[in-house]
Amino acid sequence: MKPLIMLTLFMSLTPFCGAQEAPAQADPQAVQLREYYDKAFDFYMTGNYPKALEYFSMVQRLDPKQVTARNMIEEARKKMAGSLASQKEAFYSLIKKGSYADALLKLESMLAADPTNQEYQRLQGRLGKISAVTAQKPASSKPWNIATDGLAAWLGEKDDAAFAYDALRYCQELAPSEKRFPRLVLTLEEEVPQLKQNDSKPPNVGVLDHKKDVALHYIYESKFYLAVRELEGVLRLEPEDVIALKRLGSAHLRLKDYPKAKAAWQKASSLSPDDEQLKEYLAALNSAAPGAQTAEAKKPADPKTTNKLKSDPKKKPEIRKKADTRKKAKTAVKKAASKP
Repeated sequence: MKPLIMLTLFMSLTPFCGAQEAPAQADPQAVQLREYYDKAFDFYMTGNYPKALEYFSMVQRLDPKQVTARNMIEEARKKMAGSLASQKEAFYSLIKKGSYADALLKLESMLAADPTNQEYQRLQGRLGKISAVTAQKPASSKPWNIATDGLAAWLGEKDDAAFAYDALRYCQELAPSEKRFPRLVLTLEEEVPQLKQNDSKPPNVGVLDHKKDVALHYIYESKFYLAVRELEGVLRLEPEDVIALKRLGSAHLRLKDYPKAKAAWQKASSLSPDDEQLKEYLAALNSAAPGAQTAEAKKPADPKTTNKLKSDPKKKPEIRKKADTRKKAKTAVKKAASKP
């Protein structure tokens, strides 16, 4: 922002500077605001954006109605984005590795540059509670790997608390003797109380079994997108869950997303090669589903060839046989869709 533009913005958006003649005794708040603004703009113009941010934030605290200060805070953050990008990347890298105490130190340096950043403040609170339970991932075991993924989802920019809740509770099932998992679950419930309030899982049912059961009910109720969401949540935790893959294929089939249905069933079949039901479903899908056909099979038939075949008595049984095969295939696909 050029100096002339900055000066114009400052003069036009600072309500404390009223157009009327100043009273004999200056308003102390107006004097303080002007002092903060002067320092903030000086720092901004010299490229010291963290200090500019600090003084614009002081203006906001003194008078929250100051539009200029709010706008300039955003401008300063945009200017700082480049220099903070590498720090932010390093921070999330530590989170993914499960180095929570080190991530907290990195976050404190980010907060020093941008002390009023609400995202950083929220992360500091959450990360402080996690670090109090475990400073870092103690082992590369399956339960702790899943827990780390769950915490990274909650601390990440998408703020996926629901997945973190499922992941941490599943870790409790995998390692019931690990006392830190219940503490992490409790931390999450305290931070996001609606997770426990909205949870429908019975106490004696496993997390993944409950999600698969919910998905099955969604399929029967024709709520296929919701079923897909639940099953993808299962597979995020256990990518080789055959039942989840079979039901996911059925849900995609009902949505007429044949390539995804085929991919899910093929993966399930590779994990359970003796499953005759999967073999039947895949064979039927390859024969009848448009999305599973090859490009050659999708080509429209030549009318001349079709009429010639129909008029040839020797070819009629062959035509009927192909038609019967297609009919059986479609019936099998419908059967697959009705039996998730």
